[in-house]
Amino acid sequence: MKKLYTIGHSTHSNEYFLTLLKQNQINCVIDVRSMPYSKYASQYNRDELKKYLKNNGLFYIFMGKEFGARQTDKSLFSSDGYVDFEKVIKTPSFKNGMDRVYDGLQKGFNIAFMCAEKDPMDCHRNILVARAFYVQNCQVVNILNDGRLETQEEVYQRLLDYYFPTREQRTIMDFLDGEKSENELIQEALRLRNKKIAYSEDESEAVPLI
Repeated sequence: MKKLYTIGHSTHSNEYFLTLLKQNQINCVIDVRSMPYSKYASQYNRDELKKYLKNNGLFYIFMGKEFGARQTDKSLFSSDGYVDFEKVIKTPSFKNGMDRVYDGLQKGFNIAFMCAEKDPMDCHRNILVARAFYVQNCQVVNILNDGRLETQEEVYQRLLDYYFPTREQRTIMDFLDGEKSENELIQEALRLRNKKIAYSEDESEAVPLI
């Protein structure tokens, strides 16, 4: 089974970020930020990060156009005015990006998707990008802020605990009465999280895209 990682740079030092990567034998970082710059941690600006990783034997690839959360195509927005990840996944650009990643895996690269947020549950690197690979039977491992690892299944359990905390109390009669299965609840939780973290039309009007 193919394996992919995700990681959030947060405000880590370069050295700590590199340690997290090397602990997991990552040799290729794919930057999925729409705008590859950080206001609070300039070491993660695109050029600086690419140079630092190269000097330490790692590849850096920017794929914000393929996998970024900020979109300008209004057809990719929901009726409520936020970017609908389920629509983004179906775009030719996203699919071409997935093909590039699969090609990298085939060539032997150990890949981590990188964005800014420390918690994968709060970031499109997981709720959009890694999710798309997971449904195609890729193993997804999320590198957490403290170095612990969390599988995609564990992220989904956290989502279920957050949005449906009483689900374990259901009985067989609930299912017979049309209650949703766990997989259906996961899909609903992903939609709710999408709405929570997604780029919105209000932001697109307030913040110029680069």
